[in-house]
Amino acid sequence: MAREIRHGLDPVLFARERLGFNPDPWQADVLSSDSTRILLNCTRQAGKTTTTSVLALHTAIYRGQSLSLLFSKAQRQSSELLAKIRHHIATMDSPPELLKDAATEVQLANGSRIVSLPGSNPDAIRGYSAPALIVEDEAAFVDDELYEAFMAMLARSHKGRVILMSTPNGKRGHFYAAWTGGDRKWQRESVTADQVPHIDAAYLDEMRGEYGPWKFQQEFFCKFVEADDQFFSDEAIERAFSREVPLLELNF
Repeated sequence: MAREIRHGLDPVLFARERLGFNPDPWQADVLSSDSTRILLNCTRQAGKTTTTSVLALHTAIYRGQSLSLLFSKAQRQSSELLAKIRHHIATMDSPPELLKDAATEVQLANGSRIVSLPGSNPDAIRGYSAPALIVEDEAAFVDDELYEAFMAMLARSHKGRVILMSTPNGKRGHFYAAWTGGDRKWQRESVTADQVPHIDAAYLDEMRGEYGPWKFQQEFFCKFVEADDQFFSDEAIERAFSREVPLLELNF
């Protein structure tokens, strides 16, 4: 009983002692955070999926009757996050009893549910309400309509948590707006490739040649660069609307 209380109060201890997962410092910060709004702007292979899967499982176990929703651009991606949770359960020394174990949903005996959903159809998620946790994977690639739809779910539950995690995808969309906005309710965590122990310098050198300088900075160093399909640069667009830039004289 004492161990259960400790694990319920401390997700980091839960991860270490129940799942055999020793989080990196930034992962421990996220797991132990009491913020209801978290942004994870992370390099590929940083471990953000593992971090949020631990948090979702901890929520389900220690908040009975809770609902956790996992979103991504496609069902396959959100199902991968659920599969990570299912793997955690399978490796636990005393796993929670499951009432349902399906491809897109896990339900615990305490009434908690973890559901994975695609981000391609905002109308399909409107039947859910008052989630305890919402995780949006690859948030920079998901339509803004989905974000607006699931944020509306929190109207009945102001204590519901939202985690948006992604690598950048240009200077656009709700993930970019939340990251660069001044709203202090968001806890912002940036994890670049040089901060991840298992990503070595040789691999980064190889990827720099594969991606090119702009794409490389976006994928591995969390930079919001201009979109590939953008004809004019952001600087050129801003200058076009600036009064400080002198007008061209037309000579006829």
